[in-house]
Amino acid sequence: MKQLTNITVLLMVLSIPFAVSQTRKAIPAGRYEALSGIKISHSQKSSENSLSKDTLSLIGAEIAKNLPTGQVEKTYFSSGSFESSFLSLLTSKGVQETKTNEGHVTIVLSDDLIRDTSLIKSIQKKGSLLMLKEKHPLKFILTSLDQFEVILYQSEAEIHYYLLKRK
Repeated sequence: MKQLTNITVLLMVLSIPFAVSQTRKAIPAGRYEALSGIKISHSQKSSENSLSKDTLSLIGAEIAKNLPTGQVEKTYFSSGSFESSFLSLLTSKGVQETKTNEGHVTIVLSDDLIRDTSLIKSIQKKGSLLMLKEKHPLKFILTSLDQFEVILYQSEAEIHYYLLKRK
């Protein structure tokens, strides 16, 4: 009888760490960003489908940090509809608009990945930036654009904003 009690107690003691290890702990805020290098943020749902001031300032700051430094002329080409406040932010950072994409453009702005596939493939300069406004989630973008690395991912109601850098 004493052996049966000892075996039961032993099994109970050995099962405690297993039971405790089954609980999953949440990743602390900021830890995922630190481990992956991708900044992820979600803003509150807004009634309009436009860039909020927080999103605008976040994207503007990241563009300013990641602009190629060796170039004298910094230009952007827009193939979609973006807010004028965002475009004026780019010009305040010293980036000028160009009407044609001749391959020497520093930043390409696009609001449709499928429509602008050939335009995106024409980005050959290392360090060039791609600002993408898309309805597709991050997984689809990463598989489609493997020659780019994600610098910033901003998710709003149904629109996702990506800042990508050419590897």
